[in-house]
Amino acid sequence: MDGLDRVSPASTTQPIAVRNLGRVSAGEYRSFVGQRADESTELEAGSCSYNPAVMSQMFPEDPYADIAALYDLEHEDYAEDVDLYLNLAQVVGDPILELGCGSGRLLVPLAAAGHRVTGLDVSPAMLDRARMATADAGMGSRITLAQGSMTEADTAPGGPFGLVVIALNGLLHLSSVEAQRETLLAVRRALDPRGQLVIDVLNPTPDNLRGLDHAFGHEGNWRLAGGDRVEKFASRRVSPASQRIETTLWYDLVGADGIVRRTATGYAMRYLHRAELELLLEVTGFVEWRVYGGYDLDPFDDTSERIVVTAEVTPGPAPAATSGDRHLPSVGG
Repeated sequence: MDGLDRVSPASTTQPIAVRNLGRVSAGEYRSFVGQRADESTELEAGSCSYNPAVMSQMFPEDPYADIAALYDLEHEDYAEDVDLYLNLAQVVGDPILELGCGSGRLLVPLAAAGHRVTGLDVSPAMLDRARMATADAGMGSRITLAQGSMTEADTAPGGPFGLVVIALNGLLHLSSVEAQRETLLAVRRALDPRGQLVIDVLNPTPDNLRGLDHAFGHEGNWRLAGGDRVEKFASRRVSPASQRIETTLWYDLVGADGIVRRTATGYAMRYLHRAELELLLEVTGFVEWRVYGGYDLDPFDDTSERIVVTAEVTPGPAPAATSGDRHLPSVGG
């Protein structure tokens, strides 16, 4: 999910390079953000009804292509889950594979702890960011990067793996149950006989889903060097029938001259309930899974915000691949 220089509110010395931006005045900007999100979506879709198929066609093939630096700006200080993966890596051992590694948020601390790590991501822009983060941290000898889908986990270089990590809703970015199942099958083949999988996804409680559905809101702002700032807005629609959350994001770069430069992107996620996730683990050959409610491995209950699952590999033969043999080449690191 990450070729632009890492952006930091405190240390940015160069402007963010952002593409496909509209140019509006500050007054037009204030007028736009006062609109209801569902009204603007209906206009863009050419319809007054929500159609998941239409919305999906509006999303870019790589939703992170234009926002990789902005993603880093938003997530560079997020570390709530890092200790969990460091502790699991210490117990289970390496090599480690992270699926949907993005810009290297987890790769770098895992490598700094002495582990051999492979990061797999489908986004060239996010891999560029990960490559720069790896170089900046001096971890090139311990981190391998590869471009590919999570469904190709078993072809990632550096395996078989002792630990496979799918962090921070990564599995949900596969927007069909077939792709989610294929990913778990590929992970099962990528792990060594004593290997372990860990998955972290949101817990789709009724309250959480209601809070997301039709929501349009301001989700953050960051001040950049030189006085410019970034404002983030988001709109989400929930389809219970398909278990999909359709997300549209707007990032506004507000200049000191009062001009707003906007970039928009979007993506779909397919959420999983606990029972469905456990069934997927069972049918793809995992055993002895444990379900927790957060990064401290608290018991899972009705109030849990997260579903964190660890699962083991059986010593028997893994399920057969559903397509021909493939191999993903390393793309640096």
